[in-house]
Amino acid sequence: MAFLRRNSALFSLVCASAFMLDAAHAADITSAYTDTGIGSIHFSGMVEEGDSKKFIEVYETMSRGGGAPTMVVLDSFGGDVREGLVIGLFIAEKKMATIVESKMNCFSSCISIFAAGNPRTAYPKARLGVHRAADISSEAVKNKNKDNADARAVTIAVNDYYRKFKVPDSIRIAMIDTPPDKIYQLTEEELKRFNTKAPAKKPPKAELSAGDVKKKLLDTKLDALTYMDQGKYLEAAQMLEKMKYAGANDHELYAMLGKAYFMSGNRNQAIIHYTASVKINPHQADSWKALGELVADDGNIEWATQCFVKFYDNTADKDMAYAVLEGLSRANKGKYKDLAAASARKKIRR
Repeated sequence: MAFLRRNSALFSLVCASAFMLDAAHAADITSAYTDTGIGSIHFSGMVEEGDSKKFIEVYETMSRGGGAPTMVVLDSFGGDVREGLVIGLFIAEKKMATIVESKMNCFSSCISIFAAGNPRTAYPKARLGVHRAADISSEAVKNKNKDNADARAVTIAVNDYYRKFKVPDSIRIAMIDTPPDKIYQLTEEELKRFNTKAPAKKPPKAELSAGDVKKKLLDTKLDALTYMDQGKYLEAAQMLEKMKYAGANDHELYAMLGKAYFMSGNRNQAIIHYTASVKINPHQADSWKALGELVADDGNIEWATQCFVKFYDNTADKDMAYAVLEGLSRANKGKYKDLAAASARKKIRR
């Protein structure tokens, strides 16, 4: 950790070229369990300030719930150098494996995360790449000098980090030699040398009997409800995720995940799981309403309107459903929810 402290100011520089920043999205850090209980953290998107804290929180939540994760699955174009280094050091401390699956990406500061894995495995056709750090401070951008002395100092620190984790020399040299606005993509041969464990065929998924699935699903829901009643929404989400990856395909499970993620502040995952829930069973009024409110807050009036109409159509008490939509408009006057609820009422034939 000494070199992190020595270069703490410099590590705020972002190691990603401009076109990648334009093409990528903020990181989504989620948890998963296999049917045999093996936990993993999935990191997808840009590496941004605060992601190391989020990553550690996910790890600790999993450790308290279904069990500490043992692997990290990556799909990232890179981003904040310091955050990537901190995540990598945490992974090394916990002796976690890192994986980049076929056709997935790991560029720039994502390489720092991947390199720390024990073991680390990039599957054939995975895309990995490196380049020098870039200073994207306003002054550096204005002066068109992102490849300046400060950025070079960060590159030297990253090179030291690569040495620590025995990154092959050819990859280290490629990182140093490649300008910030370009990417050196690793060859298949370099991927093989970078790996500390050869890719293996994924083991067949063990199937649970129908009776086992039904019982385990019910027990998981009851336990998750208890956690949610206690305000432990992240723990509840973790328990439900473990059941989801065990093969359960139940609309209530996904609806509960939607609520757990929403209450824990993860709106994107809430939308994803409420959407999955209504796809499995399109007759859930409550899930349609919750989804409508979420997407309305994001300004998606058309989608929210459709959700609110579905909420009305799938509610037995039509007067009550209409009153709920009126209440949404009154409580959110002039806001997106008001506009979507009003639009839905116009589409409803009473």
